[in-house]
Amino acid sequence: MRERARGCLLGLAAGDALGAPAENLTPQEIRRRWGRLTEIEGGGTDDTEYAIFAASLLVRHGHRLTPADVAAAYRSEIIPRVTGPMRGAGFSELGTIEALRRGLEPPLTGLTHSHGWSDGLAMRAAPYGIFCPGDPAEAARLVEQDGLVSGSGEGILGGRAVAGAVAAAMGGASPREVVLAALSVIPADSWTARNVIRACEALGWPPATTASDSPDTASGGARSGAEAASGQPRSAATLRAMPSGAGAAGGGSVESGATRAAAGPVVGGPVVGGSVQEAEVVEALHRAVVVKHYPWTDVAPEAVALAMAAFLAGDGDVEAAVTFGVSLGRDADTIGAIAGAIAGARQGERGVPERWAARIGPVTGKCLPVVAGRHVLDVADELAEGL
Repeated sequence: MRERARGCLLGLAAGDALGAPAENLTPQEIRRRWGRLTEIEGGGTDDTEYAIFAASLLVRHGHRLTPADVAAAYRSEIIPRVTGPMRGAGFSELGTIEALRRGLEPPLTGLTHSHGWSDGLAMRAAPYGIFCPGDPAEAARLVEQDGLVSGSGEGILGGRAVAGAVAAAMGGASPREVVLAALSVIPADSWTARNVIRACEALGWPPATTASDSPDTASGGARSGAEAASGQPRSAATLRAMPSGAGAAGGGSVESGATRAAAGPVVGGPVVGGSVQEAEVVEALHRAVVVKHYPWTDVAPEAVALAMAAFLAGDGDVEAAVTFGVSLGRDADTIGAIAGAIAGARQGERGVPERWAARIGPVTGKCLPVVAGRHVLDVADELAEGL
């Protein structure tokens, strides 16, 4: 478990750092600048710092963690140190700090601002999966305690999906089982679940089953207007009956998807590496889940689905998953961080390229001063000791 915990947070930090310079860029611009982005150029972002902060909550409170505990930690450890702009902080976290300053309590702190759907919870959900190896349901329940402070609706569902996926990966599940675990802890009729299914379709690999139809306290299965604008997905029954590789997103098929689906994802192997076929798969994924008319890229259902696709595209390999994930652009650092966390939990510390691991140092605390000087490997060890 220690090896997997270390791989998870090291993969998260590496994906965050690798994707940082590509954040908010298009896949076309990424290819123009780097061809394929494979080397870490600088440090990570708030993704890594917030994951360390989330881990500290688990070390202190364990399975007894409540939204009140999280809010108290914000008030005692984050807010007093915010003397100016929080550099790199996401919209949902900024909105939460303002709500807490106004005296609001969860869940109102996550409902009062208009960014509850952001991927701020998803980016820091990995520690909850580490803490619940092989138990996606408990990982999802725990991360929701955190999410109720800063998010709502699809933002919480995105965190639940990532925590569930990491928990399954910590238990040694296969890539396909990991994605199904993510779907099992969110409502089937949610924007996040539908996007994950669309992403699987775009890879020529629809899930054998879909998300649970049980209600969820975060969203109650409600669909967003942005999801409706992007088109109706196939029903669960149609997905179960559909042959692998059929009907890729956007109305066309991804090359070789039908023939490769039985053995694995369409982009696992020869496509990962910057080929023309990979560019076509990237475009199919964008058609499937990206909300192009919205001005921001930190949309949880989008980032989570693209990260799950990257994990499948790399067939669970850390380097393949992360490099493909950051090539998707949009919220590239978060997509890379989520894909790296899931793959790292499955492969362990040895699965993270040594050249990447060597570039990961203690965080600077540029967004969260309270975590300055902490290293993800030490944090992973603390989580593993609490299992």
